Amino acid sequence: MNHVWKLTPVSMYDVRGLEQWLEHMAARGLFLKKYRPLVCTFEKGEAKQVRYRLEPYAFSLAADFPDGMVDLFQECSWRHVGTVNHEMLIFSSADPRAPEPHTDPDIRLEQWNKLYRKARKECVQMALIVLACLTICTTALFWGGTPLTKLLSSNIIVWEVLLFLFLRPLLNLAVQYSRVRELAAVIRELEGAPPKRFRLWFPSRQFFSWAGAAYVALLLFLLCFLNTIGRSMSLPGPVTEFPPLYVTDQETGITLGTDSGSWRGSLLCWNQRQSWDFEAIDERMLYLEVSWSDFPGWLSFLAVPAAKDLLTDSMKLDGQFPWLDKSAVAWTIRDYPDAGADWLSVADSENGVYHTAAAALEDKVVVVRYRGSGDLTGCLDEIVDMVR
Repeated sequence: MNHVWKLTPVSMYDVRGLEQWLEHMAARGLFLKKYRPLVCTFEKGEAKQVRYRLEPYAFSLAADFPDGMVDLFQECSWRHVGTVNHEMLIFSSADPRAPEPHTDPDIRLEQWNKLYRKARKECVQMALIVLACLTICTTALFWGGTPLTKLLSSNIIVWEVLLFLFLRPLLNLAVQYSRVRELAAVIRELEGAPPKRFRLWFPSRQFFSWAGAAYVALLLFLLCFLNTIGRSMSLPGPVTEFPPLYVTDQETGITLGTDSGSWRGSLLCWNQRQSWDFEAIDERMLYLEVSWSDFPGWLSFLAVPAAKDLLTDSMKLDGQFPWLDKSAVAWTIRDYPDAGADWLSVADSENGVYHTAAAALEDKVVVVRYRGSGDLTGCLDEIVDMVR
């Protein structure tokens, strides 16, 4: 095989570094065939000394390609071998007597300054985009609840989208900032600063570019993974993670049980279960729901704060029907410090319709919502058993 692929170890705007790397590869018998920011294609040949030069020339369409410039350089023994981001042309020459392709240093400096100003403008624009994305993510995290409740109750795919919305522009900003710094170094050298020493080793300076590519690949994998397993695990099935809870309505004698539920995951806690049961009697709706979470061991310190926040969030009555009430509802809250959990509290609405409880023990949290007559104080042992 005559073609070889090599990881690009230097930034595309590290002009001197890129030129030296290509010359180093030519000395090993590998000559640039196709430039890419992350992986370059080389053609095998006889090792020889070849000079490479990058010349700034921004173009967008094939009609804008500088054919005249390429022909002029060709007459001076410089061959066009590639382009960099539609902003720079790569030329090579194996003739040691070939003159440098640029003859007017003032014009060349102005061309690099033009590219530098464009890079600086795009860096500022990307910074504004990052700020806007940060505002959106912060609003999603803090609006309508505490960060813990939002992270635990929101779909993991939603947070993946928000993370992509923020992290991807942030990585792009890092790349743009590096671009500005590298171009500024080129301009300083053209203005008379000492040139960089020739390199014999080219450590990777593409961290943010590779991080961006890896992040997109990871996001796609997670989306496919969640879509595959989510369809099967979101279907109701028997509860095995904790003992079911049964509550009997005092007025009708109907017993609701949470022995069936569905799996779900959040950004903080992958192992979560949501179980429910309901009955409609005339104009009354009986409803029982259990939300159970098993935190990773290293996040067990979040269990008690999460239980407190989830109980407060439950009392807002702004969930889905039938746990929804737009009228003002007053609550009575009782704590049970000796019930056998790290924290256990029960809240009852004064109109006697809504009842909720939350408990935390070590790395587990459970929240119970019950709509019906009676309360949950008779189920304290069962609630604690669900987090043991």
